[in-house]
Amino acid sequence: MTSHRRCRVRRLARRFDLFDIAAHWADRPYVVFLDSNDPSHPASRWSFVASDPTAVLRTKGERRYFGPPGGETESLGDPLELLRQITAGRRAVSTRSDDHPSIPFLGGALGYIGYELLHAIEEVPAHRREDHDVFDLHLGFFDSLVARDERSGDCYAIANGFGASEEEADAAADVRCSQLLADIAGAEPRSARPSTARRRRLTAEDLERAAVRPVLDHDEYVHVVETAKEHIRAGDVFEVCTCNRFDTTFDGDSTALYAALRASSPAPFAALVRLAGVDLLSSSPERFLSLDSDGWAESRPIKGTRPRAADEEEDRRLAKALAESEKDRAENIMIVDLVRNDLGRVCAFGTVEVPKLQVIESFAFTHQMVSTIRGRLRPGLDEIDLFRAAFPPGSMTGAPKIEAMKIIAALEPVKRGIFSGSIGYIGDDGRLDLNIVIRTLIRAGNELFFHTGGAIVADSDPEEEYRETLDKAAGLVAAIQLEAGTNEDVA
Repeated sequence: MTSHRRCRVRRLARRFDLFDIAAHWADRPYVVFLDSNDPSHPASRWSFVASDPTAVLRTKGERRYFGPPGGETESLGDPLELLRQITAGRRAVSTRSDDHPSIPFLGGALGYIGYELLHAIEEVPAHRREDHDVFDLHLGFFDSLVARDERSGDCYAIANGFGASEEEADAAADVRCSQLLADIAGAEPRSARPSTARRRRLTAEDLERAAVRPVLDHDEYVHVVETAKEHIRAGDVFEVCTCNRFDTTFDGDSTALYAALRASSPAPFAALVRLAGVDLLSSSPERFLSLDSDGWAESRPIKGTRPRAADEEEDRRLAKALAESEKDRAENIMIVDLVRNDLGRVCAFGTVEVPKLQVIESFAFTHQMVSTIRGRLRPGLDEIDLFRAAFPPGSMTGAPKIEAMKIIAALEPVKRGIFSGSIGYIGDDGRLDLNIVIRTLIRAGNELFFHTGGAIVADSDPEEEYRETLDKAAGLVAAIQLEAGTNEDVA
């Protein structure tokens, strides 16, 4: 019986770009690369890459599949309770670790939790149509990985060994560490891909030239916004976040496309995820939820957007206009209040605070208004309690959350699937860090699609809201065109 665990951490002499390792593993069915690749952003600190999980958890509705890859056993029930059982079981093993307290993830679950998992948490009707049959939750449990400190460039091999005794666990960790070091030795450096994407506002004509098709055309999306405003005027909600999906086809290499995306749109919570048939290529700027070793939870919702401009003076004007916009400030404060309420359900009384309110952060294609909410988890609660209290992210639903989700289900013609969910890690020690799945390309077979949207409030202009969906799509279309070699007139 396994009762001991040894976590081996080895600093590497070579400072890898972890993308090189992800590319080295490109032919493997399970690879997760959490890529904190925006050096200008204060949250860009740790990146992780792992392949070959020892177990996989997939869920769809109440159907759950757990076990070694390809040998999962099916059962029924609450997927989050199964996840709690798995993480608690892994945590119960007596663990000794090398002393590297600064590394926040030393093994555990990596993957995605899609928006549709909300139905395991709240009684909300489903969207009308599901075009892409993806799992609600898909996580791999990884016992070895490589970590990179993006501030120093230092890289670490991390390997966990298990055994009936400490000696067996030590020996298993040594074997796994040696295997990992041999595995990554063949990763070849790739020269950084320069981005030639222009900062220019995306148009419907650009989408047509790029063969990107919106599910809702201009008039249909304007109608969605107008209907959302009717609900607001009726007093059903204060704010509702609507989105549109954009579809295209792609026959190339996902890793190469991700290289184009990370070059054109660096982001602190980016990711390349391959989970047995579905690839996620994310340049997300938004943290949904983190939990550190001291029990402090943090969320960094984004509400408020302006496009970037090539002209520096115009770019500064756009950022200033966002900072001074009463509409955007109202959008942001509503979500701040919602997140404070979500965290307050599981955090100790008096600990929920807003250390940063409505800060303007600038990314490759957009200026964003970002707030930070923190609170300390109450004793006796764990990361699953925190996740259940806050999911789905309020910045992707609106307020009040449940009523907003009901309106979203009625207005949007297709399921969101993975979009509006989270990519990240849930550590065996209870720590977690999850992004929000925005600015993300999703690939299933040769189908490639993404979603963009925005928050609708009482004084939203439907034309401006449609325009915002294109502004947020600019970086994704730029990456598609960059990989195709036809980006001169896009983004």
